Amino acid sequence: MRPTGPTLLALLGLLLASCGAEPASTVTAGELRAVRAPGGAELRVPARAERVFADSATGFDLMLALLPRERFAGVVSTALRYSAVARTAQELGDLPRPEGFHAEDVLALGPDLVLVSDWRPPAVPDLLRARGISTVRLPTPATWEDLEQLVTFAAALFAEEAAGDELLQELRARRATLASPSDRSDLRVLAYSNFGTSGYCAGSRTSWDLMIELAGMRNAAAEAGIEGNSAIDLERVLQLDPDVLLVSESEEGGDSPTLAVLRTHEAARELRAVKEQRWVVLPVHLHATSSHHLLDAAEALARGVDALDD
Repeated sequence: MRPTGPTLLALLGLLLASCGAEPASTVTAGELRAVRAPGGAELRVPARAERVFADSATGFDLMLALLPRERFAGVVSTALRYSAVARTAQELGDLPRPEGFHAEDVLALGPDLVLVSDWRPPAVPDLLRARGISTVRLPTPATWEDLEQLVTFAAALFAEEAAGDELLQELRARRATLASPSDRSDLRVLAYSNFGTSGYCAGSRTSWDLMIELAGMRNAAAEAGIEGNSAIDLERVLQLDPDVLLVSESEEGGDSPTLAVLRTHEAARELRAVKEQRWVVLPVHLHATSSHHLLDAAEALARGVDALDD
């Protein structure tokens, strides 16, 4: 998910078609293949990328799910903090992890495919392309169709279509389970953050909106006509009066900075969700995810809400 303001609250109908990958034994260095990108543009990428680099947790989580480890070139170190898998993946060993997304650091690793977030400024991606490196932007999913197409797109980029199909089957099964009738269907959730200076919420067309939908609930901000990741003052939050607040842990883990602000603000303590302690706190790597791990986040949100009434 893309960063917005002081917190990470960022944040496509047809499956993407791609040319079939040639068997690895017949692919020569520098050979390219065509892949259809979200939006319809045709991209030329390595026929079988052997050194893939990611600038964020979104790309890296897709690499972990679909790509053999020997084809990893590296990842920006901060991505590990927000990766739903890599924070406990000991087998990553000495994988190169440059501190930032700088062209010289990426070029030094000799990648043949670089995955960048759609919020990334163009300077470094453009420089990498100018040096002949296939550099591809990954879209942030805001709908279920977006999420399916993101997985399909990544699998096509990696020439790992079978792995992509297998992952999609798993995700669809988990989505169907979450969609089973429950007492959550009438609950209005507000994805909210506040570090003490200003508040932000996630409206329609965001990954949080999709997360809430997958968990079988309603997005209070979207229903109020708020689009995207938006600043919101406390008065508006009080007007929305959500049934449940969705907040994040601190980046180091532990108590939510947002809850700390709400507990000490006299007006905020009048929120029904604050008075009744009806909130779900997700770890940063789930709260901020914009990969297929949105299903993990939705499942955690659903469990958290169900536990409120136990």
